Amino acid sequence: MTDRTLRTTRRTALKTVGLLAFTGASGVAAGNPPGDGDDTLRRFSEVAVPGAQEVVTQKTWAYIATGDGFAVVDWRSPNRPERVGTFHAPGTGIADVKVDGDLLAVSSQGSEHDHGPGEDPDPDPDAEIGTHLYNVSDPADPEYLSTFQVLPDGVHNAHLVDDTLYVAKEAPFDESALIVVDVSDPTDPTELSRWVLEDVHPELDSVTNFVHDVYAQGDYAYLAYWDAGTRVLDVSDPTDPVEVSSFGETEDADKGDEGDPWNRVFASPGNAHYVQPSPDGDHVYVGAETYAGESGGIKVFDVTDFDDPQQVAEIEAEDRNDGIFADTSHNFDVTSNRLYTSWYDAGARVYDITDPVNPEQTYEYDPDGSSFWTAVRERGFVVVSDIGGGLVFLHEDRGKPGAPGFDGADSVPNHERGQ
Repeated sequence: MTDRTLRTTRRTALKTVGLLAFTGASGVAAGNPPGDGDDTLRRFSEVAVPGAQEVVTQKTWAYIATGDGFAVVDWRSPNRPERVGTFHAPGTGIADVKVDGDLLAVSSQGSEHDHGPGEDPDPDPDAEIGTHLYNVSDPADPEYLSTFQVLPDGVHNAHLVDDTLYVAKEAPFDESALIVVDVSDPTDPTELSRWVLEDVHPELDSVTNFVHDVYAQGDYAYLAYWDAGTRVLDVSDPTDPVEVSSFGETEDADKGDEGDPWNRVFASPGNAHYVQPSPDGDHVYVGAETYAGESGGIKVFDVTDFDDPQQVAEIEAEDRNDGIFADTSHNFDVTSNRLYTSWYDAGARVYDITDPVNPEQTYEYDPDGSSFWTAVRERGFVVVSDIGGGLVFLHEDRGKPGAPGFDGADSVPNHERGQ
């Protein structure tokens, strides 16, 4: 090998567990605090998007998951972003969107007549849950094309690259898998393969080991596999994914379902919740999302040798311990020398990762009353989704301080903290 060569769904479990307190984390090598200069990102502009959750950008357009569909924002004029449409999509629990060229992928976790807490989902073969595909050659007028069905629990996260859709089939936890889908004809998506952790590592057969998210780059797919850490697959042949590396597995990942596995899922010592490699592929950034005990930070792994990956740094979460909401990491964006992060109630932050071993915080945006799902870099701005309220376009030099004018997290439909 060369160096480069229980049936209960998670959202139902969250209803059972409820909102838990959060405390701070410690790590191997924490990101340095900002310097003495003006380190506050400025609010350049904003646009209300009721129900806002994940946002992805493509040049002058932004696409936002809204719980029961998605919204499209035109920001050709960054000082006057305009929501040009809000569109209902089949199913509910829509928290994930991805775009590549003229194709938009919108993932749904539940049907219009979803099951209640503690009830088995109805595996209706006609249910429109899974990942929905839209033609966005005219972004203001999306055209529904098809649905790649994933029954019975739909899709929380997916990734879209060229003609391939990577679907993280998270639930039921004991049936979790990465599904690789050919979308070269988006009116007829075709499954090419699926990769199941337990088939390769039977010793890791546990409801605590499930694929929560996926990021594809080049010949590799990087899987955030919760307690089983990050698994890297060679997908150069999409019909036959092959594992080439793994790292960040928790010490309890091989305990199966003994004891209280749900406590292991939702509490410390953490997990692999979101993963993204650096553009050159030499480092992988892995965010944890925890619900009790230590709040999840972001670990940095050197993977220049897939046979011997090494953790080289960790950016710690803040210890706010507000007793209600999270200060744990969520989705982030990695460029060649910057890391753009969202920390739920603990704001959005930018880190200089020119030296990945020593990440240094350079800017932050942390207004009262906001909670952030996503932070992405586009066109010289940091675009963040304020949960339930909308988008904020941030700039290092231009704009004003302070919170956006729209209401935030309390207004989000179909949203539960920790998804």
